[in-house]
Amino acid sequence: MIAITYGEAFLSTIIDPALAGAAGAIASRGLFSALGGAFTEAALSLGQRRKLASGEVLFRQGDPGDAAYVVLEGLLEVWIDIGAERVRMALLEPLELVGEIAVFSGQPRIATVTADGEATVLVIARDSLLDLVQRSGSAAQAIITDLGRRLGSVNMPLAFLSTATQLLRTEQLDTDALTEVARATGDLGPFADTFATMVKEIKSKQERRQDMEMARRIQQSVLPKALALAPSLGAVAATVRPMKEVGGDLYDYFMIDDTHLAFAVADVSGKGVPASLFMMMFHTALRAVARSGLAPAEALGRVNAQLSEDNDECMFVTAFFGILDVESGTLAYVNAGHNPTYLLKRGGELSPLPGSGIAVGFTAKATYREHRLALSPGDRLFLYTDGVTEAFSATRDMFGEERLEEVLRRGTDLPLRDWMDAVLSAVDEFVAGAEPSDDITCLALDFRPAR
Repeated sequence: MIAITYGEAFLSTIIDPALAGAAGAIASRGLFSALGGAFTEAALSLGQRRKLASGEVLFRQGDPGDAAYVVLEGLLEVWIDIGAERVRMALLEPLELVGEIAVFSGQPRIATVTADGEATVLVIARDSLLDLVQRSGSAAQAIITDLGRRLGSVNMPLAFLSTATQLLRTEQLDTDALTEVARATGDLGPFADTFATMVKEIKSKQERRQDMEMARRIQQSVLPKALALAPSLGAVAATVRPMKEVGGDLYDYFMIDDTHLAFAVADVSGKGVPASLFMMMFHTALRAVARSGLAPAEALGRVNAQLSEDNDECMFVTAFFGILDVESGTLAYVNAGHNPTYLLKRGGELSPLPGSGIAVGFTAKATYREHRLALSPGDRLFLYTDGVTEAFSATRDMFGEERLEEVLRRGTDLPLRDWMDAVLSAVDEFVAGAEPSDDITCLALDFRPAR
C-alpha cells in the first residue's frame, strides 16, 4: 500500500512551481479522481515538462498510450477522426488531465490532441504510472471501478446517437431532439454538440437536394415527349445529360403546322441554376416566335432582342435552330455561334453544315443569316453541344470532332436512336469514368418523306 505524504514544498522544488498546491485539483479529474491525492502527488513527482508549439501534435488517434499528460500552460484541443472528417471533442485548460485512459487500459489512443497556441504539459510516463499501481493495493480496483462507471455513463448517449444516425439516414431526424444529448454530462457532451451541428448541415443539404430535384423535374418537363409527325415523314431522337442536377443545355422539336418541323439544340454560358433559368427563358421565347410562322433568322432575332434586354449577368446562348419542310425536304436554319450540325447522306458522305453567327443574348444588335438546304430521302442530321467533343479522358485528352465524325460515319444502316446512342457510348468509353466537364445533349433527325 502506498503511503505518500509529499507536500507543496516538495512539489514546488522537485516538479514545477506551477504544480504547487495543484495535486488536489488534479486528483479530482479523470482516472486520478479514483486514485486519491497521495497517488496523484506520487505520479506528479515523476513528470517532466514539455513545451509545445502552436498546432503541434501531442499524440495522434491510434498511437500507443505511452504517457499521461497534465496541462500546465496554454490550451490543448482534443479531436476525433471519423473517416475524412475531424470532430473537435474538447478544449483542455491548465491543470486538466489527458491520456490516462490509454495508459491504464493498454489500448491505442482514441483521439488526437494538439496545442491551441503555445502550451506546456507535464509528461508522466506509462511505466512509471504502472509501477505505482503495482505498489498500491487499491489502485487497480479503483481504476477498474472508474472505467466501469465511465462505460455506464456513455451507454445511453451512445445509444441515442446510434438511433439518431439511423434516423438521419432515413431523413426522419428532428434536430431539436439532439438537445437531449447535447445536455448530457460526461465525455459525449461536446461530441453531441458537434453531431447536432453536422446534422443541421446535412439536413440543409438534403433540403437543397430536394429543391434541385424539383428544379430538374421542372426542366425535364419542358422537353418534348413525343413528335406529332407521321412515321413515314421522318424520325427524331434526342437526349440531354446535365452535368449537375440542372443544366444549361436544351433540345426541342415540335410541329409548327402539318408540314413544318421546328427543331433546336442550344447551350447556355455557365452552369447550374442560373444557366437553367436562362435556358428556360430562351426555350419559352423560341417556341412562341417560331409558332407565329417567322423564318429561323427572324425568329432568333426576336428571341435575341428579348434576352439581351436587362441581361445584367451577360449570359448568352449558342444555338442551332432549323425548320424542315417534311414533305419537300427543304431545310432553313440558323447557327448562332453553335457547334456545326453534321449531315450524313444516305450514301455515307458526312459533312458539317456551313454557317455560324453571334450567340443569342450576347448583343442586342446581332443579326442572323439564314441558310437553306435540300435534304434527300434517307439523309440524317446530327446536332450536339460541346459536352460531346469537349469530353475529357482521365489523362485530359479531348474526345474531339475527329472521333465524333468517325462514329457518325458508321451509322448509315443503324436505327436513328442507335446511331445517337453510339455517339454517347463512344464518349462514355473514352472518358472511362472521369468526371464530366459539361452537359451533353444530342439530337438526331432522319428525313423520310412520304413521296
